[in-house]
Amino acid sequence: MDILQFEKQYLRLPSAIDEIHDELFDQKGIRVFVKRDDLIHPIISGNKWRKLREYIQIAQFNGYKHLISFGGAYSNHLYALAFAAKELGLASTGIIRGDELTSQSNLYLSQMESWGMNLKFISRTNYQKKLIPKEIDTTNSMIIAEGGYGKMAIKGVSYITKEINQGNFEHIICPIGTGTTYLGLCESTNNIEVHGILTLNNLKEIESNALEVGIPIQRIYDAYIFGKYAKQPEELVNFCQLFEQKHQIKIEPIYTGRMFYGLYDLIRKDKFKPESNILALHTGGLKS
Repeated sequence: MDILQFEKQYLRLPSAIDEIHDELFDQKGIRVFVKRDDLIHPIISGNKWRKLREYIQIAQFNGYKHLISFGGAYSNHLYALAFAAKELGLASTGIIRGDELTSQSNLYLSQMESWGMNLKFISRTNYQKKLIPKEIDTTNSMIIAEGGYGKMAIKGVSYITKEINQGNFEHIICPIGTGTTYLGLCESTNNIEVHGILTLNNLKEIESNALEVGIPIQRIYDAYIFGKYAKQPEELVNFCQLFEQKHQIKIEPIYTGRMFYGLYDLIRKDKFKPESNILALHTGGLKS
């Protein structure tokens, strides 16, 4: 099955755009819409599919039979890669940070293994160097960076802007992890200001990545990290729960929760002019 058949048969593309309503938005004279990439697929949703798409397409065009990538014990990227590789008839290997782990360390690792992904657990020192264990055969293989970061992933993200009428929005906002999604939006939008909410303290890395790929960054906010990556303080968890109750859209505290928390705060602080239309990108991050 080629990638176009796969998208047509399994994925909900283009993803929906839903308006959400709040007294705060009415008070400030602003409309907020959500690009529902979380609904693309139960497993390979959000920016995970966007970032993988071009790698898989190039692998198929060039006859690569094996995809190799890196991630932590709860990596959404590897989880999506394992499933996509299985469905598309490709072998996959996940190089996991932490040699104390096994495939039974959590349900996600065991699920990835059940989908056929070969899991290799390496020390944190070797992981930092992104060393591929010698026993892994890299013949006829494509190696994908951690989180899918790279020019091909940035190109995949650009499909988002082809699915929207850019004249309808003055602003688009997304969470920032590796910066791939943010940079893809910065490169492909016309006359839309792109806002990024940092989810970890890696602004210098994002700036370096932007220089490397030659994409000027726009607005980035570092006020909503809550101290440390993946930290889930009660205030943020409560916000995510209230958001879901109000809008019937599930978000998680690590990425989309921080983004929407930041968006509400920016609106509250009058960072957007009245009559602005804002598009918030729901990048998924929710495992089934």
